[in-house]
Amino acid sequence: MADFICLGGLRIDYLITADGRAASGVFGGNAAFAAVGARLWTIPGQVGILAKTGPSFPKEWLAALEYQGIDSGCVIPLAEPVDQRTFFSYRADGNRNEGNPESHYQALGLAMPEGLRGYVQPSADAQEASYRSLRIDGAGVAEGCWPRHAFHCSPADWETTRSCLEAARRAGVGQITLDPGLWMGQRSLEEVAALLRLCDAFLPSEAEARLVFGPGPTRQEMARRLAVDGPPVVVLKLGAEGALVYERVSDRFTHIPAAPAQAVDVTGAGDAFCGAFAVGLHATGDPVVAAGWGAVSASFVIEGFGALHALEQASEGERQTRLQNLRNLPRKKDAD
Repeated sequence: MADFICLGGLRIDYLITADGRAASGVFGGNAAFAAVGARLWTIPGQVGILAKTGPSFPKEWLAALEYQGIDSGCVIPLAEPVDQRTFFSYRADGNRNEGNPESHYQALGLAMPEGLRGYVQPSADAQEASYRSLRIDGAGVAEGCWPRHAFHCSPADWETTRSCLEAARRAGVGQITLDPGLWMGQRSLEEVAALLRLCDAFLPSEAEARLVFGPGPTRQEMARRLAVDGPPVVVLKLGAEGALVYERVSDRFTHIPAAPAQAVDVTGAGDAFCGAFAVGLHATGDPVVAAGWGAVSASFVIEGFGALHALEQASEGERQTRLQNLRNLPRKKDAD
């Protein structure tokens, strides 16, 4: 049994950065990035992943997780084929396109990667069907896959999210954090609020929060509304601007800037932030400190391609240096 479990997806990523660099067949998925973010602040064996993989998912990647001290014992193998490839091409504004990959490679004068042949971005309905086998029913999760200390749910479908959060509470997990999926824009505010009552901290991006509230409210207004009957802590992830931490009991807002980094690929930054935040919140009880841990983990993840490189490059000394430097950065008094 791990101390911290990250639920989510494991993927085979194909991507093009905003400056035209391509990476093919790299280890991705929100569960992997969240676990890496958490692992940077823990010792080997404390962090594990709860996910499903099909027969085409590289088994050596699971072995690499173990080598880096991340428990893969709760990764559930599937017998039936499932496409776990993902393609995205980043734009200069930080957003990304996920369809028609061949056109993006052609625009750069690059050949379509062999591993991406036959890939078609599924429609919303087709995506729902194709990912159905990757869903996890919380009622069926093995007892040993509930963590001793904290459970983090990365973006997943509604049923996986709901059932696993409910099951984690029944299992007596002491801390639950949630990073939402696209259901934020598909479920009523009442349904979302009921789910948030199961959480100790909720960590949506600003864009995800606006799927519920629209363009009108300020960031502070959205955070307050999400916390009214839900979690005592709401963290709005703001991309390059960092994060806004709201503590309901004290009605306090704290802006955490992004930690400086030599960005190569921003994939997984938010996931790594959340994984580290979960560990930091358990370790310190202070969501502001935890968000600083998250910012540091994100800074390491974006300095290369794929999920695992950060664990190979981030020394404890450099981690602490970045954390101290982050504390010295100016913070916005009003992050709205």
